[in-house]
Amino acid sequence: MSVHIESPLGFTADFPEHTQVLEDSAAGPNTEQYGLLGGVLVTVIKDDTSVTGAAQANGWAHLMSGFYLEDRAGTILTEGELNVPGKSSYAVVVGYTDPAGEARVAATVGVWENNRFIGVVVIWPYVNPEIEPRLGMLKEIVASISVN
Repeated sequence: MSVHIESPLGFTADFPEHTQVLEDSAAGPNTEQYGLLGGVLVTVIKDDTSVTGAAQANGWAHLMSGFYLEDRAGTILTEGELNVPGKSSYAVVVGYTDPAGEARVAATVGVWENNRFIGVVVIWPYVNPEIEPRLGMLKEIVASISVN
C-alpha cells in the first residue's frame, strides 16, 4: 500500500506506506516535505518561474547542490541523468556531514515533465561506501512523483 499525495504545488506522488507528511516544511514557501522510512527526507519544490526547460532543470540541480558542497563542505558522489521513463530528471548527489556530525547524502534533482518543472531534494543517512549513493532508491522516489 502506498500514500497518495495530490499537492497544490502541481504534482502527485505515490510514496511508500508509512510516509509521514510534514505539516510545516522547513524548506520555505512553495515546498512540501515528506519523511520516508529509514530517515529519508524528501522535499519537493515548485520553482517553475525560474526554470523553463530541461536544460535549466539540470542547472537548477547544480545550483541547489551548492549548499551541500559549499556550506556543508561536501563532495560530489555522482551526477547525471536518472533515466526515469516519461521525464527528464538530472541529479547531483553529494556526501556531507550535517551540523550534528552525522554523515548524510543529499541529492538535488531537477525534474522536467509535461513541460513543467519541479525540484526534488532527497536527504538520507550515509550507510557505507559499498551501497552509497543509493541511486535505485533515488530513482524510485523521483519516479513516484508526477508533475501535472
